[in-house]
Amino acid sequence: MTLRDTILPLLGAATLLGACGDDAPPDDGDGGVVACTTPATERYLPLVVGASWTYDTSDMGAPTVVKTSTVEALEDVGDRKTGVTAYRVRTEKSGTSGDVVSWQEDRCTSIVRHREQSFDLADQLLTDQFYVPGKLRVDETAEHTVVGATWTTAYTEVEVDPILGTKTVSKDETWTIEAVDEMVTTPAGTFTCLRVRKMTSGNADKTYWFAKGFGKIRETGEQEETLTGYTIP
Repeated sequence: MTLRDTILPLLGAATLLGACGDDAPPDDGDGGVVACTTPATERYLPLVVGASWTYDTSDMGAPTVVKTSTVEALEDVGDRKTGVTAYRVRTEKSGTSGDVVSWQEDRCTSIVRHREQSFDLADQLLTDQFYVPGKLRVDETAEHTVVGATWTTAYTEVEVDPILGTKTVSKDETWTIEAVDEMVTTPAGTFTCLRVRKMTSGNADKTYWFAKGFGKIRETGEQEETLTGYTIP
């Protein structure tokens, strides 16, 4: 056996081990960039730079505040998720708390959140969360957009606190399609919606209404949200 015969297998094994780490990019191999031909009017969450949604929202029975989410850019997520391209979305709540910035990847048949930062009113970073391999936001595949469809996803949440350090928690979520073409009326209009229920380990229970071409219309559970306005470029 030559020296070359010994070294090459070892290099191959090292490459495989490096690619299997918790923070490895998605299996599509190009950092999540997908050439999607589905028109925005057919997407349940049409992410495009400049899009924004405004909601009346109440957390756990608190007074109603205005929440606005805006798609700011398409960029590399960075840090533990370097190599993944996603939309940067900024969420503001009418002066009651600091902004929340998340990075959400469009995989053409789903939207997956990879990272989320929370800030205080002075714009100081409170926490930086990473989701490995990713946290599903909406699944648009044919098999998961019919009444009665149910499936489970799993991910690891890595929370980096500037003061308390890093905490890792494994979670699973069970999704169920409860209705298709359900009519929902809000101050922003009347929409034909997909109703999705998500139950997360730890007893979190939420229901979402998504409309093709418009995005999330309503949410109930830990918080109540109702769409009051939107801009889709």
